[in-house]
Amino acid sequence: MVPVVVRPYIVAMTTAPEPMANGDEAALSPRRLHRSSNNKVVAGIAGGLGDRFDIDANIFRVLFVVLTFFWGLGAAIYLAMWVFVPRSEDGEISEGQRIHPPVSTSHRLTVGLLAGVVVFLIMLALLIVGGPVRTAGPSLALLWLVFLVALAVVALRTTGRRLTIRRLFAVVFLTGLSVLILVVGTFVGFLASTGVPMSGGNGAHVWQPTSINDVRHEYRTQFGATTVDLGAVNFPASGFRISASTAVGSVRVVVPANAVVNVTTHVGIGSSNYVVGSREVINFSMLPSRGLSTVQLARAPHLSIDAQVGIGRVTIVRTLGAS
Repeated sequence: MVPVVVRPYIVAMTTAPEPMANGDEAALSPRRLHRSSNNKVVAGIAGGLGDRFDIDANIFRVLFVVLTFFWGLGAAIYLAMWVFVPRSEDGEISEGQRIHPPVSTSHRLTVGLLAGVVVFLIMLALLIVGGPVRTAGPSLALLWLVFLVALAVVALRTTGRRLTIRRLFAVVFLTGLSVLILVVGTFVGFLASTGVPMSGGNGAHVWQPTSINDVRHEYRTQFGATTVDLGAVNFPASGFRISASTAVGSVRVVVPANAVVNVTTHVGIGSSNYVVGSREVINFSMLPSRGLSTVQLARAPHLSIDAQVGIGRVTIVRTLGAS
């Protein structure tokens, strides 16, 4: 019986790699900037930026809107990228590979819009009616800023939602309204810092008393022009004090030619002008234009004027000719 020898042998097996799907190749290949064909509101720029940097496209959309309020910078950048950034190629990002964020059903944006309108109307009412603007205006602006920060924190912690045309216009309107509220609050805060009284009516007001009994100690206008013509009043030698002010506008005070006048002006932003007759002078003299003796100066009418303007101009006019 012949023995059978069994020789071991090795069979080399090679397997060809399976071709990767288009989605896997796209995932492994480096991302390049493109205009998205699937995630777009206007031209797909924000969607393409979101794909390139793996960031929610809505953040880029809000950034473009905010930059637009800075001399149209956001719109200029968006239009330039629309021209130079190519569209996504066919098959690069397929519709099946993209998971669209759901449409938002939250009412946060609606609540924010309504709250913004209410705050803005309250601030306008305070400015027009002349309510407690000094503290209420800046406080409302600061409160609105805190509300915006809270709204942004809640939005960032929430799952991304699809940005529709309606939501885009709402965000634009809310941004513009927020800018107005902050500007009005800053404006009112500056007026409050000047120390000028924010009271009285609005518009052009002219007071022209003819006797000392008709002269008031205070003349106030909140927004507008204040004119106090005292040229025909004979003031006592013991002195008389008058205060005239406007928060935004102009104050013009006309004093008699024979009066000894002590003038104090306060202007936050603007200028103080002095006129004798029809000629503007640099330095306003407290003494009458014609020479008087010491006794005559002591018996002359004495008048103290305190003119204040937050933003605007103060003009002090001395008439010519004795009254």
